[in-house]
Amino acid sequence: MWPSQDLPDVEIGISYWKTLGLLVTNVVFWVMTAAALFGWLPFKAPDASVAAGYCGFMLFGVGTCMFTWQLLQPNRTVLVVNRYGVRDLRTSFNLIPWQSVGAIDTWQSRSSKYVVLRLTPAARDRFAAAGVLQAAMAFNKMFGLDGIPISATMLTVSAEELLSICNTYLAAARGSETESAVFPSA
Repeated sequence: MWPSQDLPDVEIGISYWKTLGLLVTNVVFWVMTAAALFGWLPFKAPDASVAAGYCGFMLFGVGTCMFTWQLLQPNRTVLVVNRYGVRDLRTSFNLIPWQSVGAIDTWQSRSSKYVVLRLTPAARDRFAAAGVLQAAMAFNKMFGLDGIPISATMLTVSAEELLSICNTYLAAARGSETESAVFPSA
């Protein structure tokens, strides 16, 4: 039996407390922009900030709705890691097989940490055939990302734990590839 067959499927959901914190933050900013925009403050906001106020009001309103929706769906699996690959149900990517992953790394922007699946050149060409993925990969490359990022911001695991899980499954998949090449099945 291969090592990868002993590993269970890991289903990772959204953290209730992290999402609640983001919801509260969004509601506070939404109320602040509404107060400035609709004149609920004792002073008058500059006229130049009206357009920014409407943009902020819409942005934080959409964020509030999104985080409320996330909280209304408890125990929802958003990331599945198994012996075949990684599937992020929050994106349009299908299963990313371990054979397509060349390396796994982390990348951090200000407060968010990502696990980045660096694709092999053959897989990058195959995935780039999909127009949306090609645009997403080009956009990510502008920020220094060379691969597919998986955000760990709202997950029940930290980015370090997710990196450890992915590295374990990648090593097991590579071990099974080696074993299947040495010991062909009957």
